[in-house]
Amino acid sequence: MGFQKSQGIIGFLLFFSALVFTAPGQEKVIVSSQAGECQLTVESNSEWHTLRLRAHHPQYKDCRIDKTLLLSTLESAFLKIGSSKPGESYSSLFIGRLIDFPWLSQYLAIAAQKDPEWNPARGKPRAQDLNQYVSQVLSRKNLLEEIERVSAQGGYRVVGVSVEKVLVGGLREVPLYQGGVAAGRFPYDAQVWFRLQKY
Repeated sequence: MGFQKSQGIIGFLLFFSALVFTAPGQEKVIVSSQAGECQLTVESNSEWHTLRLRAHHPQYKDCRIDKTLLLSTLESAFLKIGSSKPGESYSSLFIGRLIDFPWLSQYLAIAAQKDPEWNPARGKPRAQDLNQYVSQVLSRKNLLEEIERVSAQGGYRVVGVSVEKVLVGGLREVPLYQGGVAAGRFPYDAQVWFRLQKY
């Protein structure tokens, strides 16, 4: 009886392993770039119709991806996407945490610092939900134009920005920030999705 039970358990584990490793919609690497000790990849998930920009962190290392590398990596990915099979489309691009991209983190913090709608003493918007506020800042034309310039290589426009897990702190917490230090707390990190629409 014990032998039969163990055979059943082993059979289940083998069946489960086969499901895991052959599951449809697994993420597929489209492009990969090196950023010092870090690696930057763009991956697609055909089941969920999503793209993911991932900064691979070596142990105990931070990744600080500059603007040029981010945009060139995305441009390469969208060029490949544009030449992929007809009918395949994606609804969003997830870029992970802003602190991996100091120029984006700084953009958000500085925009809030200059905005009368942000309350630095309380570290929150005066009349909005925090996620909604950050989404609106990251949806500004001068920022989205740069993202859309590369997404257009694959036939996509950016139609919105969604965020969650916003972090708020002093300007000294903003990666590579070298400007003047103002009193108060400002948003500087979040998990960010750019919502996409195919032309």
